[in-house]
Amino acid sequence: MPMLEVTGGELYYEERGDGERSIVFAHGAGGNHMSWWQQVPHFSQRYRCITIDHRGFGQSLDHTGESIRAYPRDLEELLDHLGVASTAIIAQSMGGFTGMTFAGRRPERVWALVMANTFLGVGDGDLLARVREHWANLAQIDPGGPAYEQTIMVGDRFKREHPDKLFLYQQVRALNPLIDLPEGYSIEDGAIPVADLANLDVPVLFLAGEADATIPIELTAAAQHHVAGSSIELVPEAGHSLYWEMPEVFNARVDAFFDGVLAG
Repeated sequence: MPMLEVTGGELYYEERGDGERSIVFAHGAGGNHMSWWQQVPHFSQRYRCITIDHRGFGQSLDHTGESIRAYPRDLEELLDHLGVASTAIIAQSMGGFTGMTFAGRRPERVWALVMANTFLGVGDGDLLARVREHWANLAQIDPGGPAYEQTIMVGDRFKREHPDKLFLYQQVRALNPLIDLPEGYSIEDGAIPVADLANLDVPVLFLAGEADATIPIELTAAAQHHVAGSSIELVPEAGHSLYWEMPEVFNARVDAFFDGVLAG
């Protein structure tokens, strides 16, 4: 079992593909390394694909209780261990804390960043306060248990049309322990100041679902303006888990973005 001892924890990871360029997949709070089953077979034909369980998720362990605060450090220690000098990162939802924060701190180690259904890690205090208020005011409670139809992590159309994949989504999600955030943690912790993002030298694509009930697209669109050289694409009828709900659309848009980056 590929488990790496990192500072204050143990990180489970897997690799597929042997391309010259690498991609790290940083999952959201509803997922773990298995969430990318519709992406890894596709992208591993061209890239070295690295999936992880964030510490405290799946099989990864958090000995110090640092939780999200340690994600960027965990990623750097993993890249060092694997001998990866520079990687692309595909970050979904909570994974934005890994992707954007790492790119802001170590831009020379990121050749491209996809922010899927997320702007977390962008240090705009007003936008982060607004999304925190949005989460507090959500009318629907998202249990994460066996009530398979009750989740805001996917869009309503997906729930109606794909009950089988909704069931699988909740099964994968149920393998995670409850999130245990450190005392005093806020989503502003570790976010990259917008002044720094105005000079970020990393190609960034924001992918947003127009039916995303978890992170409203207007907040993502506002955050995107802070990130130098970034672009945003909106996907009609997609919910919060575009990669899971519409994998063909997701994969095609990421392919096109990477192709553009590599073409210079």
